[in-house]
Amino acid sequence: MATNIKNLRLLNGHDVLGEVVSITKDTVTLKNPVRVMVVPNQANPKEPSIGFAPYCEWSLDKEVEINAAHIIATITPIAEFVNQYNTVFGGLVVPDSKLIIPGQ
Repeated sequence: MATNIKNLRLLNGHDVLGEVVSITKDTVTLKNPVRVMVVPNQANPKEPSIGFAPYCEWSLDKEVEINAAHIIATITPIAEFVNQYNTVFGGLVVPDSKLIIPGQ
C-alpha cells in the first residue's frame, strides 16, 4: 500500500497524484504518477466525474522526477483519491471508520 501519496498542482494546471519517493531542493520524485482528470459523467452530463490517466503514457518509467520549479502546490489528497490510487496500484483500501450496528 502506498503511504506517502501527494497531489502536485503544476504550473500548466495539471494535477499529478503519486507516491512521493524523494524530495530534493530541485525535484520531487513520484512513483506511479497519474493525472487527475475531469471526465464527462455519462449518467448526468451536468455533473462531471474524476478519473485517473497515466502521467506519461508513453514512458516505461515507474518513477518520474518533476522539477520543483514547476510545482505550485503540494496537497494531501482526500481519502477517496488515496483509496482509488491504491486500488489501481495493488494496495489496500482503507474502509470508512463507520460502525455497523445490527438493527439500525
